[in-house]
Amino acid sequence: MSDLSNRTHSLFTSTISGDVGGEPTILGENLTAVAQSHSFAWIVGSLWLGRSLKSVKTEAAIDLALRLLVDHGPYVSGAVNTMITARAGKDMVSSLVAGLLTIGPRFGGAVNGAAAIWFSSVLNAISPERVVEDYAIRKMYIPGIGHRKYRIDAPDPRVKLLKDLVKGVDHPHLDFALGVEKVTTAKKPNLILNVDGTLAAIMLDLLLGEEKLSKDEAQTLIDAEFFNGLFVLSRSVGFIAHYLDQKRLGEPLFRLPDKEVLTK
Repeated sequence: MSDLSNRTHSLFTSTISGDVGGEPTILGENLTAVAQSHSFAWIVGSLWLGRSLKSVKTEAAIDLALRLLVDHGPYVSGAVNTMITARAGKDMVSSLVAGLLTIGPRFGGAVNGAAAIWFSSVLNAISPERVVEDYAIRKMYIPGIGHRKYRIDAPDPRVKLLKDLVKGVDHPHLDFALGVEKVTTAKKPNLILNVDGTLAAIMLDLLLGEEKLSKDEAQTLIDAEFFNGLFVLSRSVGFIAHYLDQKRLGEPLFRLPDKEVLTK
């Protein structure tokens, strides 16, 4: 009988990956085999959930999200930060991190915030009208609602593509988000359900309906910012592209023109 008193505690516990005989494994399977038999989206979703995806609909949603969110031009804060850092002579990782650190409530980080609202509202049978009123009273923006460029009569084409993914399945969270949009666009036409809010809604519907997650499991994912992960992963591709673009062009150190800064 072994002496249990001589056993030591592990420094870390991992339920998603390992190394067997010198070969990496994920979710108990050989990684090279998984990589040849499954899509990148399936691997992402499975690793993030800690178990194999059950539904091709969830896999399709993750795949489309990763493709749709990859970039939104050189104008947004994350791309600007990446380019400025690249032009300062920094390396790829530093430039990428500079861009990623801008992700938050005002840029890219609204997916998780929207998921939290849609989930708790549907769970507690709170009406869209009440949510809009509550945020209006607090003078706060609703995550997942509103866009500077798109409006109800000129919608974001990405939103329709995402909404189409839940055709044929129950989508209470998307229905709720659309209910909020109906209230907000009556006030102002650009207060539409944006790509962040749509992605949050359809992923909730697929995770609960298709992947059969419990309410507690869904709440854990929200608390851990699972939903923002899709934006972070996808946009990292675009940020790296902006970094490489600046290096390829040989752009010099960036300095704001004096006229662009008001000094007192």
